[in-house]
Amino acid sequence: MNYTVLTWIYCTIHADLQQSMMNRKPNAHGAWIYLENEFLGQHESRALLLSVEFRTAKQGSASITDFCRHLETMAATLSDFGDPIGDQTLVLTLLRGLNGKFWPMVSNLKMQQPFPTFEEACTLHLLEEIDIDDVAASEAAGESDPPASSATTALVTAPRPPAGYSYTGQCQGGHADHGQGGYAGPS
Repeated sequence: MNYTVLTWIYCTIHADLQQSMMNRKPNAHGAWIYLENEFLGQHESRALLLSVEFRTAKQGSASITDFCRHLETMAATLSDFGDPIGDQTLVLTLLRGLNGKFWPMVSNLKMQQPFPTFEEACTLHLLEEIDIDDVAASEAAGESDPPASSATTALVTAPRPPAGYSYTGQCQGGHADHGQGGYAGPS
């Protein structure tokens, strides 16, 4: 029976772990205890390692969707380890880990009242990512001019010079004594 159980154990574990266990030459009970210590004995250190990885996660080149899923998966695993992550901590970790193209939006979300949920923050960043990608695609296609609806025109009117003054040319914000046009004074 001992060899049957050992064979079952050896066939169900990874080759690295199998080699490490075979070097100890255990019986079935010893193999089971070794595996229990390997998985459950390191429970706390694995939880700490995952907690550090979660709190220092960065988006890098990943999409918002992938980054949000990655954070959710780590939070669920930490919860399984007995270290549940609150929604606000999840949102703050998301905001801290975003890449530079989202930084203008981060300050706005931190000040939002009430504080957004993780789902709301992910959705808002997904919408922002779509806009950013659209602008980047437009610029790559050579459409760098702003849309006509956003163009502005300023019209300036100037009073007529008083009688006896001569006009020397267009006024460009300077004075006549600086040679940039304007009133030359009495003629």
